Amino acid sequence: MSAANARLQPLRPDELDADQRRLYDAVLASPRGQGGARRLMLRDDETLTGPFDAWLRTPVLGEHLERVGMALRTDTVLPAAAREIAVLVVAKAWSADFEWWVHGLIARGEGVPEDAIEAIGQGRRAELEDPSCQAAHDVASEIVARRRLEPATLERARDALGERALVEVVTLVGFYQLVSGILESFHPPGPSDDLPVIGLPPMAERAGIDLYEGASTTRAVRRLRPDPIPEDVLRRVLRAATWAPSGGNFQPWNVVAVRNPDRKQGLAKLYREIWTEYAAQRRALISPMPDDLREPAERMLRAGDHLSDHMGEAPVINVFCFHPERVHITDASLDRPSVVGGASIYPAVQNLLLACRAEGLGCVLTTLLCSREKEVRELLEIPEPWATAAFVPIGWPVGRGHGPISRRPVEDVVFADRFGTTLFESTSEVTA
Repeated sequence: MSAANARLQPLRPDELDADQRRLYDAVLASPRGQGGARRLMLRDDETLTGPFDAWLRTPVLGEHLERVGMALRTDTVLPAAAREIAVLVVAKAWSADFEWWVHGLIARGEGVPEDAIEAIGQGRRAELEDPSCQAAHDVASEIVARRRLEPATLERARDALGERALVEVVTLVGFYQLVSGILESFHPPGPSDDLPVIGLPPMAERAGIDLYEGASTTRAVRRLRPDPIPEDVLRRVLRAATWAPSGGNFQPWNVVAVRNPDRKQGLAKLYREIWTEYAAQRRALISPMPDDLREPAERMLRAGDHLSDHMGEAPVINVFCFHPERVHITDASLDRPSVVGGASIYPAVQNLLLACRAEGLGCVLTTLLCSREKEVRELLEIPEPWATAAFVPIGWPVGRGHGPISRRPVEDVVFADRFGTTLFESTSEVTA
């Protein structure tokens, strides 16, 4: 971010009229213009950077904006760390490098954890121990992503912050979106050559995880928060689905990303009816089991109960549909259930699950709703002959989310040359 790329030539002090000079002096006399912070806004040639140089063009308005900015820093009850977290969420949403850099420095000085800053920069939901910081983060994220606050988010924030601080967060988000608009419209130069602006990481670096770590920790996450998923994150995980292989590379599937509250609740109602019957059957089956076997199964069922009760609150339910005439089903004539057609569909589902793991999103694959395909087709206006193959609710997890999985070891499932002959000798290594 150099002076050469600036869209407004910075105004020198000797070029300012009386109104402009008054604003210039007010900015430098404010707390943000004192001490080491002064270098972040005043260049070596004494021109202002950040939004301030642009405001000099309209000094009367600029004075009001300067006062609002200072009031949001010094005259509020909102904790400083919570304030900076909200500003970082806005900066990330706008890809405003200057704002991200300056407020990243301030956030670190206020004790915001580095992993939280990294999560925000990657478009993931930061997990914060301080309830006020978490509330500020979630309010800011929802406003920039959806342009509104859902009732549940508002109530959680009201409980954590109180009404005054809640209003301050919402006002702060609006103000810094204005600042971001100024910065991204006019590209002001950085403070100096020896103080480079370090903005958001390039898109390719914002999400990612080692393949083996991802594959060994992507588990069914059924407890999801209603907080919105930023549009760029949703695009990335769904793009990952499109990379999956399919027979003839035909990609005989589409996804309906359901975000409409009424349609989500319609799916949830259908799901609840099926799950209630399914869970009762499973509980009857596991009830005679010993405690050490029954408890893990019951724990999974309780998580399923939660999903059943809250599926309609998931920010997105991804419905995978396929066209039967575009799938070459080589086992259709065999005297057993046909599964081969899924080879052109489920790799895309798995890609979506792994991408969600990389982004920190919780996710779970369910096929129960396929049994109510007629109602689903009507609800989502899916035309004939398209059919349903998978339903994947995704959202930021409640609690830890992904983690260690329990699976049969490779020694038990891989054979050498013929069925039943061990390929790998058993080791003492235990799969978590």
